[in-house]
Amino acid sequence: MIDRRKKKDRRKTGIRDRFTITISDINGSKHYQLHQVIKKFVLYFSLFIVLVILGGSFFISFLMDEVDSLEVKKAKILQEQAALKKKNDVLQVQISEKTQEFEDIKEKITDIEELVGLKPSSETKVDDRLQDITFTSSQQKAFFNSIPNGEVIPYSGLSGSFGWRVHPILKRKEFHRGIDLRAKIGTPIKAPADGVIEFAGYHKSSGFGNLVIMEHNYGFKTSYAHLEGKFPFQAGDFVRKGEIIGYTGNSGLSTGPHLHYEVRFITRPLDPKNFLNWNSSNFKEIFEKEKRVSWQSLIKIMNNQFHLQKQQ
Repeated sequence: MIDRRKKKDRRKTGIRDRFTITISDINGSKHYQLHQVIKKFVLYFSLFIVLVILGGSFFISFLMDEVDSLEVKKAKILQEQAALKKKNDVLQVQISEKTQEFEDIKEKITDIEELVGLKPSSETKVDDRLQDITFTSSQQKAFFNSIPNGEVIPYSGLSGSFGWRVHPILKRKEFHRGIDLRAKIGTPIKAPADGVIEFAGYHKSSGFGNLVIMEHNYGFKTSYAHLEGKFPFQAGDFVRKGEIIGYTGNSGLSTGPHLHYEVRFITRPLDPKNFLNWNSSNFKEIFEKEKRVSWQSLIKIMNNQFHLQKQQ
C-alpha cells in the first residue's frame, strides 16, 4: 500500500518536473510551471488586444469628430459662397442700371446739343438733292463694304425690337438700343462690313455677357451681345465683311439664346433692322429711314474718294 502511494507520488512529481521550466542565473534558479507561463501569456495577449481595441476606438472617434468639423466648415463656406453670389448678382444689376443711366445721359446730351445748335440739324437730315444722285455698282459696293448692311445671322424673327420697352429681367421701362434676333446657340455671326475689333470678351460693366464691339468706317459701330465665350478675333484685329466674328449664346442678363445687335453712328443708336434689310435693290431707302446719319456729307466724301481712286 505504501509502495503504491510512493509510486503515485513519484509519477506526479515526474509530471510536474516535465511541465516545469527552470531559469538559472548568478542569483540562483527559479522554477516556473508551464501552465503559469501560458496563463501569463494569455493575460498579456488579452491586455494587448484590449489596448488595441480601445486605441482603435479612440482613433475612429477622433476621425469622426474631424469629419463632423469639416462638414460644419463646408456648410459655412457654402453659405458664405451663396451670400457672395447674391451680393455679386446685386452688384451686376446695379452696374447695369448705372451703365444704362450713363447711356441715357449721353443720349440726352446729344439731343440737347442738336437742339441748341452745337450739332447742325441739317447734317442729321437727308438733303433733297440725294434723290437726284445716282450710284454705280462700284460706289454701292464701297458703301456696303464700309457701312453695316445685310444679315449678320440667318433671320429667324425678332424677340425684341428697337425702342422703348420693359426690360424682361429688370422689369423696368428703358430704351432698347438694339434688336434681339432669335438664334440657336452656336450660330455663326458674320461681320456686316469691314472694320476693326474694338472689344472681344466678357463685358463686366453691363449685362451683355460675352460681347464683341466692331468699329467701321465713317463713325459707324456695331455690337453683338450674349455670345458664346469663343472669339475668332481679338481687340485690334482687322476684319473683312462676311468673316465670322463670334457665335450666338445665352451669356449675361438673358432670358434665352439670342443675339442682341446694335448699330451706332457717332454714339447715336440706330435701328439695326433698317440695316439688315439694306441691299442694292433698295439702296436709297436707308437715306430716308435713318435721318440721324449725315448722309449728304458722307456721300460727298465717298464720291470724292471714289473719283480720286479712279483718277489714280
